[in-house]
Amino acid sequence: MIHKIAGEGFALAQTAFKEAGGERKLQEALQYASLTLSSQGIVVSQVELRSAIEKAYLEYKAKTKTMLATEAEPNEDAAQAAVKDALSSLAAKVTAILTQATGPDATESTVPETHQDTAPAPQANVTGVAVE
Repeated sequence: MIHKIAGEGFALAQTAFKEAGGERKLQEALQYASLTLSSQGIVVSQVELRSAIEKAYLEYKAKTKTMLATEAEPNEDAAQAAVKDALSSLAAKVTAILTQATGPDATESTVPETHQDTAPAPQANVTGVAVE
């Protein structure tokens, strides 16, 4: 019963005193738990009551940390998918820009064209003999 009431005191302090500091929240939780327990005829020392509230706080932090960790995983997958989409979009835009800048034929073929020289070779004299 003590831990249940201490948890309620912690929850009250967390929600009703959001802007307050930790010490103020602790005092409010202690006051709530102490009044509630004494109204039910349960006598508890302040040290025992404080330790029960601190335990509720630690359990809350552990649950919050676990929830944040599990929520981060799907967001990480979504971020990776968004990066892939962005890269695909960027690649398409780069291709479009290259096509526009160089013409559609330049990006279709990656094999360089070879040009054959059709001009006649110059003549040279070798030991008095003309070669064509």
